[in-house]
Amino acid sequence: MADHVVPRTTTRTVLAALAFTAGACDGADDRPAAWSYLHPAIVAPACATAGCHSSHAALAGLDLSSQTGAYTFLTGRICGAPPSASDPPGNFVFAGSPERSRLMSLLRGEDVRVMPPDQPLPDVEIALVERWILEGASCD
Repeated sequence: MADHVVPRTTTRTVLAALAFTAGACDGADDRPAAWSYLHPAIVAPACATAGCHSSHAALAGLDLSSQTGAYTFLTGRICGAPPSASDPPGNFVFAGSPERSRLMSLLRGEDVRVMPPDQPLPDVEIALVERWILEGASCD
């Protein structure tokens, strides 16, 4: 009998699968598309890790560990400030326009690389980030 290799899963992967399954049952993902939810639930655990965009590593000069700092870097706005007429640094998030937002290209792997590189986000989480951008990328 051949040995079976069981894929290694993480708690995040299991939770994302459960959230996706729950959303599929009622036809929608009920999680809020709000920065106050997205940063601690998706951005911090997936991106602000020890080897990537944490306060210790800050690859490419990007530290996503702080909720307000990550928001400012990605949107080019300070949390609570009115929207700016200028483009965000790096064009990471264009409020209301996910198709122009580099963040979406990176998350989907449409760029040269996919982010996060070790374990890409589940589609349901990418859709939640897209919904946040579509709804204006507010800091709430």
